[in-house]
Amino acid sequence: MLFAVLLALLAGPPIQLTFTTASSASAVKAGQAVKLYVDVTPKPKMHVYAPGAKEYQPIALELNSPGVKAGKLAYPKSDDWYFEPTKEHVPVFQAPFRLTQDVVVAPDAKPGTFYVTGVLKYQACDDTICYKPVSEPVAWTLSVQ
Repeated sequence: MLFAVLLALLAGPPIQLTFTTASSASAVKAGQAVKLYVDVTPKPKMHVYAPGAKEYQPIALELNSPGVKAGKLAYPKSDDWYFEPTKEHVPVFQAPFRLTQDVVVAPDAKPGTFYVTGVLKYQACDDTICYKPVSEPVAWTLSVQ
């Protein structure tokens, strides 16, 4: 039993969610707006914190690419998570959901392949454990015409 616990600790925390990226268009013109999507699926019995969660890291997307101007990140409606022991109500996402990020490609972007990169930050919990906040790289590939 001790060996199994040590292996679990060495392997790190369990996968808390999966995500994929997509965009509203694969080809854009310089100066054009495009929507970037992150489709997130929490693992069964996991929840991810939504904006408004005060003592937890809500899921957020931070873009770090030069050449794009980011608008406001759009979130779907969250669920109300009620944690009985502390009588706490917290906004969460428990089912698959989509984040939508509006961006504008720089007017002086050169034709060719254009990469948009960033970081998806979140904190997830299951019915018994809250895991440490996580930051995972995300990317989109666009073609500037």
